[in-house]
Amino acid sequence: MKTPYQSANGKTAGIKVNPAVAEALACFEREDGNAARKARWRGEVSLDALYEETEWEPQDTTVDIEAGYIAKEEREALCAAVAGLPPKQRRLVLLYYCEEKTVEEIGLIFGVSHQAVSKQLSTIHRALKKNFF
Repeated sequence: MKTPYQSANGKTAGIKVNPAVAEALACFEREDGNAARKARWRGEVSLDALYEETEWEPQDTTVDIEAGYIAKEEREALCAAVAGLPPKQRRLVLLYYCEEKTVEEIGLIFGVSHQAVSKQLSTIHRALKKNFF
């Protein structure tokens, strides 16, 4: 039995094959045609075609669960360490790091010089570093 065969260069030729092989090839061709029709009907586009048309490259969007968990634990530990500070030092940390006030602005709030605020922040930083790390 002769069955049409299309080579890689696009030429079609009739080749003689076993009837069982011819039936299998015909079945594969029907399945490919059905899949192509279904894809067109559903409006599906292959990702490869999308990449070629738009020159878009996918980004790695995998979530690093372990890193997120570690970061969460570190934030919780740091918050606990800051919560353990005396009220004046805690307020100083919140003003400087959370509200992003300058050392001069904090000095005006507390009624002290900016050098005193810098020294106090340095002391707090050393204490937190010693307890946190």
